[in-house]
Amino acid sequence: MRRPIHFLLAASLAALAISPAATAQCAEARKPGSVLIYAGHNSAPQSFTIISVTNSNQSPQTPTAFGGSVRVHFEYVNTVFNAQNPFCPHDCVVFDRHEFLTPADTMSVLTACHNATSPGVDTGYVVLSAQDPSGFDIDICHDYLLGSMMTFNASGMFYSLNAIPVQCAAGPDGTPTDINGNGQLDFDGVEYLCLADQVMIESFIAVPRTRLCLINLTGTCQDINQLYFSIYNDNEFPLSATLDFKIWFDRPLNEVSPAFEGSFLANVPNDPEELDVFCNGNGLLETGWVSIQSVGVVTAGGQQIAPDGVVVGCITSGIGGDALLWSTTVPQNNGTFIGR
Repeated sequence: MRRPIHFLLAASLAALAISPAATAQCAEARKPGSVLIYAGHNSAPQSFTIISVTNSNQSPQTPTAFGGSVRVHFEYVNTVFNAQNPFCPHDCVVFDRHEFLTPADTMSVLTACHNATSPGVDTGYVVLSAQDPSGFDIDICHDYLLGSMMTFNASGMFYSLNAIPVQCAAGPDGTPTDINGNGQLDFDGVEYLCLADQVMIESFIAVPRTRLCLINLTGTCQDINQLYFSIYNDNEFPLSATLDFKIWFDRPLNEVSPAFEGSFLANVPNDPEELDVFCNGNGLLETGWVSIQSVGVVTAGGQQIAPDGVVVGCITSGIGGDALLWSTTVPQNNGTFIGR
């Protein structure tokens, strides 16, 4: 007997035993979300970071209904700087606020005023989540949030970045998202869509001003995400590097590894005509691209938490128009923001 094609497809999937992580959908970077992740903030007195958020739901309020209104939970992750290893802050301190956005509302805040900090605990990243406008501290599906940030500092560095949106998976608009009751934002394909298994820098220029920022979204502030960098120069010459980091960092790319130094890249097989700044047939600067993979998350004592984890971030040059990292379509379902 000939089986219907949907029966055969179901049987094939069952035979392959495809896991939820393999079939889950990744968050989409250019669509509004229920969660926004801002890759960095500097709330020190000498710096200037503006965070903006917009509620794109235009359904009007009525005397008996909130319409498209939403409460937004700001959570500032402030890192405790570690001078001995700037890739591994000592700890993090989370400060939160709640703001109310009416339909089609937008707001911008200066983090130096909106965030509560202390000396040495004034940089990190920010997460915003949509919450029930009629309750308090109840995360919900509300895929209407848009956001961006701008940062200036005393040395004249400036960059502007979109927030990273994460869409809801728990149900239609207004559905509470904390399905497992752990009080966390779980990017697991059940509460919110998964984040990507790998991130990529589509192109970098090997100059000291280029910076990389990354956020660890697997584990706690004390857990260590172990990274493997697959690096290719302008002649497809393969290189690699490893790095252990905690919580968040924003550091010059050449501090991650000497493999990102222009002088190093000039001495491996490369294309001498790449980035010919003076149009004289002689390339002046070295370039490349990178794939970044978490290969494990462990406790400070070395006990494994996960065989791989989730990272998101950005690459900046400090002259504006900077970029979020690209991501693969392969999802990773163990991303979590613990927050307060």
